[in-house]
Amino acid sequence: MIARGMVALALVSAAPAMAAEKNVRYAKPGNWVLPPPAPTSGATPSGAAVRVVYSDIQTRASEQGDEVYTSWRMKLLTADALAVGNISATWNPAAGGATVHHLNIIRDGKVINVLSGTRFAVVQREANLESAALDGQLTATLQVPGLQVGDELEFAATVRSKDPTLGDHHFGFSMLSPLGNPGAYRMRLSWPSTVPIHWQASPDMGPIVPQAEGDLTSISYELRDPDASLMTEGAPARYNIRRLIEYSNFASWKDMSTQLWPLFDQAALIGAASPLRQEIARIAAQSNDPMGRAQAALQLVQDKLRYVYVGLGGGNYRPATVDESWSRRFGDCKAKTVLLMALLRELGVPAEAVLVNSNGGDGLDARLASPMMFDHVLVRARIGDQSYWLDGTRQGDRDIARQRPVPYRWVLPLRQEGAGLEAVAAGVPRQPDLVEYIDIDQRAGIDKPAKIVARNILRGDETYQLRVQLAGMTAQDADRAVQTYWRQQAGWVDVDKVGWRYDEAHAALVLTLEGTGRTEWKGSDEDGWSHYLFGAGFYAPDNRKRPRDQDQTAPYAINFPRFRCYATVLRLPRPTGDWHWNVAGKRVNRTLGGVAYWRGISLIDNVVRSVQSSHSLVPEISAAEANILNAAIPDFNTSMTRVDQDSSLQADVGRPEPMLAKGDEIDWLDDATPCDGPPPVTP
Repeated sequence: MIARGMVALALVSAAPAMAAEKNVRYAKPGNWVLPPPAPTSGATPSGAAVRVVYSDIQTRASEQGDEVYTSWRMKLLTADALAVGNISATWNPAAGGATVHHLNIIRDGKVINVLSGTRFAVVQREANLESAALDGQLTATLQVPGLQVGDELEFAATVRSKDPTLGDHHFGFSMLSPLGNPGAYRMRLSWPSTVPIHWQASPDMGPIVPQAEGDLTSISYELRDPDASLMTEGAPARYNIRRLIEYSNFASWKDMSTQLWPLFDQAALIGAASPLRQEIARIAAQSNDPMGRAQAALQLVQDKLRYVYVGLGGGNYRPATVDESWSRRFGDCKAKTVLLMALLRELGVPAEAVLVNSNGGDGLDARLASPMMFDHVLVRARIGDQSYWLDGTRQGDRDIARQRPVPYRWVLPLRQEGAGLEAVAAGVPRQPDLVEYIDIDQRAGIDKPAKIVARNILRGDETYQLRVQLAGMTAQDADRAVQTYWRQQAGWVDVDKVGWRYDEAHAALVLTLEGTGRTEWKGSDEDGWSHYLFGAGFYAPDNRKRPRDQDQTAPYAINFPRFRCYATVLRLPRPTGDWHWNVAGKRVNRTLGGVAYWRGISLIDNVVRSVQSSHSLVPEISAAEANILNAAIPDFNTSMTRVDQDSSLQADVGRPEPMLAKGDEIDWLDDATPCDGPPPVTP
């Protein structure tokens, strides 16, 4: 892929990879490359840093691999545009190489050949080393000397690629930026007419007709002074794919599954004398229960094989063998998957590798079969009549049965007989990802500082990482970090003591606070006092509308999965005279716009207890459901729960919520917390 500093409307291309080369070549373009598109006459926006003359990307798929030719020419209008002179090209030396065709400065109508006196320097920079990733890619860089405002810069290069693992296959994509800017922009794909290539363009591009060019077939798409693409606000990702051409010679997802399966199946074979057999025997001796065995195998892979992505020497798609990974005690998601799969098979637990997209993969079913659609692989184990998704790259999964639902919309199992894409039903978390509990003891008097006890319970991958950070600190530093957290969460509390602990059984981080704070009351001893209960009110959902020129039938994506719970206990002083305490607040139990809202309130023995939660149930809602949501927003209950001192007849707040009546005996880590309340009601 060619990187070009500041390109107002960039072109992106990706393709598999050819013979290893560690140095840049300098040569003319291949005879399959067409001349660049002609310049346009569109007006340059006032204040623009650059004016794109043309930007062109041409891809050829052939029996020798894939070649991606990228060329561009642009005029530098301001000093901000000088960064365009930072030229770089990146390639995988185990899969191919890079050829630079020209790099010219056009000044006052004269062409200055930059390459006549300057050459690219090649470095292996491992840009993702901090993330434990070794991809082995080389980068050729050049800082264009003497570049001035007013110059035009012109560059062209080709990256050749043939993946050493999947060398007989072609797959990739080209994409134009959805932004609008004057200039000529083109992407072109060509291939020998004898090579079966499947291709498709995003719907916004309209019909594209393949053309015969001698022994080649080609498709081409050109934009001249384009406006910005019309995006669909709030829609799921699949609705906003624009200006994309993709290609693949995999016949189907099943074909791809079949051809990738041997790579993982063979890597998962354990040698007869492998030290892993001792680990297998140890796990087998501990338990006959498949769930217990699977748990122990997962824990071994997570804890004893550190994560390092290895893309060196063609390792992008081919996993390391289990014995190789075990001997060096590190590996990437591929290595961890084959190791876990091998352990489970030996322990009698059916398991298979499945490819997933870490961003969810929304819309994968409408894409061409391509390994580029996936960036992660994990294990699906079958225990009884249930499937469990086991990810060796995660940490802290100490109870498989309590795992949170996976975020993937589609998966591709790797099987000998092949498998198609499988849809994954959206799972709703059973436990909140956040519980905020606060106990406010006001019994000393409402005019005095209250005693505060707070407890926040956090779940999720980020929570485990926070636990690791806290565990690695000294006690004093960890205490300071937790105090900083509480200052952000409850700055009105004067802190006496903070603490933290990680509950392994519930995979939850518990942060605690003790202190004092003044709560806000209004009124007087003569007229009575009132107070709005902390954390006992909902915000109205956002209005789901989009401009009229956008697709009004498209669904709306919602924040999913999301489950949050807020619990408040307010201990009131015993009333005197004719005064008594009253709670003015409505219970809530409804589903609106794919989110369940629930609030329960009780007042027992001068103690107010409130619990409320919002729980997203689906990843998206239809346009019709969005209209129902919008119509309901004006009547949505956004009022805070209010505690009043009253001398009239005590209002009936209804029967206490049974679970709230437990009061301080509630274990907020337990699955049976009152955060969900009764089943939600859909109006």
